[in-house]
Amino acid sequence: MARAHSSMAIFGFGLIVCSAWIAGCGDGDSGGQPGPSLGGASGVGGAAGGEGGTGGVATGGTGGENAGGATSGGSGGGGATGGTGDGGAGGAAGGSDGGSGGGATGGSGGGATGGAGGGLPGTGNPESVGYGVRKTIVIDGANTNGEWGNDTLLIRDPAADDARFLGTNWCAHEAPWDYAQLHAAWDDTYLYIGIQYVNVTDVLDPVNLGSSEGSQLQGMDLIQYVAFEITAGSGYSTGGDMWGKDQEFIGDDHPDYQLYFHSNFSQQGTYLGSWNGTKLEQVTDGSLDADLKGKAGEFFVGTTLPGVDPHADDTTPGNYGPSTIDYLQTGHSTSYDTFFELQIPLARLGITAQTLDSSSIGVFAANGDGSAVDSIPNDPATSDTPGVSASNSPLEWSSVDDNDRYTRPFARIGHP
Repeated sequence: MARAHSSMAIFGFGLIVCSAWIAGCGDGDSGGQPGPSLGGASGVGGAAGGEGGTGGVATGGTGGENAGGATSGGSGGGGATGGTGDGGAGGAAGGSDGGSGGGATGGSGGGATGGAGGGLPGTGNPESVGYGVRKTIVIDGANTNGEWGNDTLLIRDPAADDARFLGTNWCAHEAPWDYAQLHAAWDDTYLYIGIQYVNVTDVLDPVNLGSSEGSQLQGMDLIQYVAFEITAGSGYSTGGDMWGKDQEFIGDDHPDYQLYFHSNFSQQGTYLGSWNGTKLEQVTDGSLDADLKGKAGEFFVGTTLPGVDPHADDTTPGNYGPSTIDYLQTGHSTSYDTFFELQIPLARLGITAQTLDSSSIGVFAANGDGSAVDSIPNDPATSDTPGVSASNSPLEWSSVDDNDRYTRPFARIGHP
């Protein structure tokens, strides 16, 4: 069964290859034009501070306002002050474009990520932005009543860091499998996962926007997966994942469960595998369990889109540096972005709502039929094979040229 689904996903991948053959993919931007000059601007101030220590009510100040225009935001507000009761929330985020980043979460600290001159809030690894929230999500391919938001955000991944732009690759004509955010929520019965993809080709290479949008992500048969670590110290590491693919986890976090799904939710839609002590083995799918489901829609969650300059790694592939660009401030239209929603019965993962109310589990997502071209949390395994194939696609696509061996910690869902 696994091989049958894999071959269908290869068909979806073939659509990308055909597009690449027509438009070409190689060094330099389309039409020989230089790439965009996007770097250099100072980043937005740090995100909101985390919970205070064991303190009283939050006393952090609000974020700075723009002063004299869009280019000079204020600094982020302070964190909560500790007392003897429950810790209060940290201060608000800094102003929009500038401001100094805050420190780590908690106590009297400011926002997550940053440092002086800082990047945009919430980028990077291995630090999580948040742990998700207890709420019910409607799986309808829309952000119904704003259900996905800052409270569900686990971690960000920089825009424009996918393999289309790895090193001197310039494959902006291909479908943008570019992660930006990972979300989670849970209620008494289900775990909900939200996955945000973005297509910033409209800013980076407008000439190729039509090609990159020619195959909508949610209409393609290309497969993705989400991996869950439930029990530390156990789970799959090497030897081939649930479908025998070269996805290997050689860091500290190992999947106890793996959920594959077609991006267009065709065939059985979703496929769940479990670690049996020896290997990851498929145990059910969406046709056998109607509660194991997903849907995608064209929408974006949030008010900032942190990203990198895709030319920043031309001489050192994969080393883009900090996320200093907010693509929402460069003219990017979120109408080109895609969000995937997934619903998984908690019982299928061997946990209850109480598990997440009192502790946490790990989560990791990646895409691509052969080799992944991006992951979230962002792992260097998806950006370590620069160059293009004979069919003018990034070598990162190919399981022949590239094997993925992940080392980064998973994001966390539940209680810190």
